[in-house]
Amino acid sequence: MADEKLVTRIKEVGAKQAVEEWNSAGKKIDLSGADLRTADLSAADLSGADLTKADLFKANLSGADLTGADLFKAHLSGANLSGSYLSGADLQGACLSYANLRCADLSGTDLFGTDLRGADLFRADLRGAYLSGADLRGANLSGSYLSGSYLSGSYLREANLFGTKGLPSEMQERIIQMLRKSWE
Repeated sequence: MADEKLVTRIKEVGAKQAVEEWNSAGKKIDLSGADLRTADLSAADLSGADLTKADLFKANLSGADLTGADLFKAHLSGANLSGSYLSGADLQGACLSYANLRCADLSGTDLFGTDLRGADLFRADLRGAYLSGADLRGANLSGSYLSGSYLSGSYLREANLFGTKGLPSEMQERIIQMLRKSWE
C-alpha cells in the first residue's frame, strides 16, 4: 500500500512539491493504491515509483518522468500524460481510456491488456512497446512510432493509423485485408 506519510504530505503541500521532497530525501516513492484523482504531478520525477492500482483519473502528469515506474492496473482514464517519459514502465492492465499521450515516450513499455480506447497517442514513441491484447479502439495513433512494437492480438477498430511510422508487417497485412473486405 501507499506510504501514508507521502499521501498526507501530498494533501498538505501538493503532489509535485511532496514528490520533490521525497526524491531529495532519497526515499522510494510508493503510491500504490493511492487516490490521486485530478492531482497535478506535471513534470514530477516519478521514475521507478510504485503506482500499482493508483487512481490517477484525470490527473495532470504532463512532462512527468515515469521511466521504469510500476503502473500495473493503474487508473489513468482522462489523464494528461502529454510529453511524459514512460520508457520501460509497466502499464499492464492499466486503464488509459481517453488519456492524452501526445508526444509521450512509451518505448519499451509493457502495455499488455491495457485499455487505450479513445486515447490520443499522436506522435507518441511506441518503439519496442508490447501492446498484445491492448484495446486501441478509436485511439489516435497518427504520426506515432511503432517500429519493433508487438501489436498481435490488439484491438484497432476505428483507430487512426494515418502517418504511423514502422507499423509492424503483421499489422500492415491485417489492414490491407480489412481494406480489401470493405471494397468488396
